[in-house]
Amino acid sequence: MPENFLKKIREERKIGQSELAQKVGVSKQLISGFEKGRSGVSNEVLRRLAAALDVDSDAILTGKHNKPFDEKGRKKLTEAMTLVFKFYEDQFDKETMVRIATELYGFMIDFDDTKKEVDRKKLKKSLTEKIITGLAAKCLLDSKK
Repeated sequence: MPENFLKKIREERKIGQSELAQKVGVSKQLISGFEKGRSGVSNEVLRRLAAALDVDSDAILTGKHNKPFDEKGRKKLTEAMTLVFKFYEDQFDKETMVRIATELYGFMIDFDDTKKEVDRKKLKKSLTEKIITGLAAKCLLDSKK
């Protein structure tokens, strides 16, 4: 099973597994199994989990919360666009640059939202793995031109 972020979101909201299970109408064992990646859940259960936790279903699956886009968000997106154009201006087309900036914006928000140093280290490790994967993919694509 792929990683999910149910436990993190549940703990942020200070809701126990039993309480969440009761709200959603499933067993505590199902919640535990899903959090540990031992079992999946149906789309209906995922929808009910998201509703009970007041998040988008994608937040449970990807860890990315859909937050309202406010002035701080606009400034962060502008910062992301500026960085991407500074580093990659000559390497990618505009559409790719916007996609990179969008991903960077998400990473920046995640990093800002991560308060504990141990969690920031985990995030940095995860980003490093994504860099390695991305560079390997770029190498393959560049070699096939």
